[in-house]
Amino acid sequence: IGAGFTGLWAAYYLRKADPSLNILLIEKEFAGFGASGRNGGWLTGGFVWSHRRYAASHGEAAVRAMVAAMNGTVAEVLAVAAAEGIDADILPTDELMVATNPAQLSRLRAEVAQRRHWGEADRVREIGQAEARARVTIPGGLGGMLVSGVARVQPAKLVQGLAQAVERAGARIVEDTAVLSYAPGVVETTRGRVRAGVILRATEGF
Repeated sequence: IGAGFTGLWAAYYLRKADPSLNILLIEKEFAGFGASGRNGGWLTGGFVWSHRRYAASHGEAAVRAMVAAMNGTVAEVLAVAAAEGIDADILPTDELMVATNPAQLSRLRAEVAQRRHWGEADRVREIGQAEARARVTIPGGLGGMLVSGVARVQPAKLVQGLAQAVERAGARIVEDTAVLSYAPGVVETTRGRVRAGVILRATEGF
């Protein structure tokens, strides 16, 4: 249910894992209508939630594994786009946060230390005032946090290209079809009833 990035990526990899699967994506509007097609246009691969909170219930090793997996998502998206011929204006680049007062610099350093502690030492580092100014001139800039391994992307092009790749892989997308309700094994839509052994809800704000 939902043909945004969550539903499309799930369908893409499920078909790769088992080409015999019968996969149907049901979309109320059109593929990528919601946040997937109109987001900020950056691929960062960062684990932005509280690392310590997750570690308290799942252990530090599990959190580090998740951080590593998240870090790998940018390269994976770029690889799939290249393999599937998706032209999404992708540009590998860096992420830069700049501190303009001592309090911001202190928080920035704490963020750098935390992210390096949890497994991002190879992509996150602090840069000084001169290097920050060489990248961008911001009045009062004192330094920055540099994150490598990110990319800029045109989200609408990426989601539409991914939808085409999903259909080429053998999954089906039905658009302009609203889901009215769902229960184990059945989805009721404005165009009829769908029966399925597994139902994946891939919806968000929209």
